[in-house]
Amino acid sequence: MTSEYRSRPCDEAAEKIECYIIENRFEANQKLPSERDMCAMWGFNRTTLRSAIRRLVAEGVLYNRVGSGTFVAPQKLVRNLQDAEGFGSAARAAGRTPGTRLIRAGFREASKQISQKMKLPLGHRMFELIRVRLLEDEPVLMETAYLDARRLQGIENYDFSKLSLYSVLQEHFNIKIIHGEEKLNVTYTDEEEAAFLGIPEGVPVLYQTGVVSDENNVPVEYFKSIARSEYIRFASVLLR
Repeated sequence: MTSEYRSRPCDEAAEKIECYIIENRFEANQKLPSERDMCAMWGFNRTTLRSAIRRLVAEGVLYNRVGSGTFVAPQKLVRNLQDAEGFGSAARAAGRTPGTRLIRAGFREASKQISQKMKLPLGHRMFELIRVRLLEDEPVLMETAYLDARRLQGIENYDFSKLSLYSVLQEHFNIKIIHGEEKLNVTYTDEEEAAFLGIPEGVPVLYQTGVVSDENNVPVEYFKSIARSEYIRFASVLLR
């Protein structure tokens, strides 16, 4: 004996919201009706509707703005894991408007981890660059880069709130990024990261680390980044 399958109320609510967006041709950043109105439209209780909204926010379909309501999310920016293209170039190629907020640009000594990744002595002089990257003025990515300061004399004189790191490396230091190795995991924001990204502490984010090298296979940059998954997704192209 089989019983008829019935989808969960949360799933039904999420489907109703997505259909509503499509049928009414909502565009990115357009505001949805209030929770009260949507509950009345479809007969869901507030708990069910909020569960559906949370799921759609996690999937990148919607986003919340505190005190303003729920909005249709822009299409996620796709970053190719096998591509050495910088954030700004990738965003512009996707028709998005990138921006940068400079957090720190200065010198430090190489820690054990940095020295191992960059194949440099412990305590070596490094240039540390920390930036928050924006899409349409929304913080979506926090990047930290470590570079060999002795190889890049004068790099501290460039304004990386306006300039592309990879463009400066190529045009002013004759260094071209050719390939790299990277890892992708999920982590949770600490207090500082959450403040820079404008999200609550402890929210899950995508954590990417890696080393990129030049044509002579010399490490150029060791980087770490955390990305808001509702705005950015990572993909990889499988070559035959």
